[in-house]
Amino acid sequence: MKDYLDALVDKEGLRTDVTVTLTNETLCKIVGGLMAAGVGIALIAHLLKNAFPNKQLTENNRLLLEIKKGLKG
Repeated sequence: MKDYLDALVDKEGLRTDVTVTLTNETLCKIVGGLMAAGVGIALIAHLLKNAFPNKQLTENNRLLLEIKKGLKG
């Protein structure tokens, strides 16, 4: 990270003629990082959804089962 900052700042201050070069390796790292972040977010959302069940959905399912039992009997 220090190398990137050194390339942006010189003795006179911020440089305005900065050139960014993306190599195949850098592009692969960026894409891999974005994909890993997406998978991580989806995994965390799934785990949180299962760890904290929706109380309204649970109540609705209980009521539905109660109604079904009432219709059968």
